[in-house]
Amino acid sequence: MNSCGPNDKQLQQAVTTGVSAVSSAVSSDVQKGVVTLSGVVNSPELKDAAEKAAAAVKGIKSVVNNIEVKVPEPVINPDDVLNKTISAAIAAGGDVFKNVVVAVKDSEVTLTGDVKKANLKKLLQIVSEAQPKKVNNNLTIK
Repeated sequence: MNSCGPNDKQLQQAVTTGVSAVSSAVSSDVQKGVVTLSGVVNSPELKDAAEKAAAAVKGIKSVVNNIEVKVPEPVINPDDVLNKTISAAIAAGGDVFKNVVVAVKDSEVTLTGDVKKANLKKLLQIVSEAQPKKVNNNLTIK
């Protein structure tokens, strides 16, 4: 048998090298120049990158991408952690947030009171970084 291109074993080695650089959770199988990818990754970008890495190997005819994407569950902090974290950050802001009232229930943060428009973005950033389930913004903007 005479072949002009690389055989499946050679292709498998090249594909494995390229795909493993993207994610160690992805496996590949090469049959007659066709790559089948499988595994589980945590983003669509990793799935696409693995497919591109496999397709970039010279001699590959096509790629069957059976990789599953499972996005990790977001971290949601409990009420006591949210209260402590947000209250400390707001207190550190001094007079900037003196009229802001924070209430936490079931990992949801409700903001009431008033804040200057210039400080709203910083306040919402502080609250978001504390990782609540939801933020209810009932603030009055001055």
